[in-house]
Amino acid sequence: MSYQKNQFFTLLTYILLLSLGTILSTLSITGSVYFLTITLGAMVATGVMIYLVKQSGPNEFEEKTSLNHDLQWIILGTIGAIALQYAIGFLDQLLFHVSTTSQNTLGLLLMVREYPYYFIYVMIAAPIMEEIIFRRVFFANLIKPTNVYIAAIISAALFAIMHQDTRFLVYVAMGLWFSFVYYKSKNIYVSAGSHLIMNAIVLTISLG
Repeated sequence: MSYQKNQFFTLLTYILLLSLGTILSTLSITGSVYFLTITLGAMVATGVMIYLVKQSGPNEFEEKTSLNHDLQWIILGTIGAIALQYAIGFLDQLLFHVSTTSQNTLGLLLMVREYPYYFIYVMIAAPIMEEIIFRRVFFANLIKPTNVYIAAIISAALFAIMHQDTRFLVYVAMGLWFSFVYYKSKNIYVSAGSHLIMNAIVLTISLG
């Protein structure tokens, strides 16, 4: 499979997963059956996307990195993401009077409380898939026809739009930060690890 086809099927897998919720709603499937199906679908999609990443091989700036290198960047990526999220959230509220409470996060919390197994999707599958799509498919492939800065801005904007949250600037900032972590660490699983841990910490604090 060529690199272009690999990237296409990676994106297609993500689109099919996003379409699953619409299909279930159209069929009037709700409640535990809905969320269990979405969770299982996300697990399958994540596995497929990880397999496709492995099959595609490294892109132009990815490299084989050491465990120590990866752990250092995961820690830095997580701390930076949390600090940036709260800093931009505060500025957003100060300048534009936008609530610091994320409607997206609140919605996810309600679902996780009602259907605990859904945390597999929210805390594990979603961040891995988002990093593969928005950083490896969009950001990495947009660098050559544009440049690293424009590629980061476009992928971050798409990342923010996808979340459909009032805190648009926060999600743009997160997208830019994870693009930076991915580009500098040269490993998509480093940015995915940072994203995953950040989600887990933020949601755990919110649940408390």
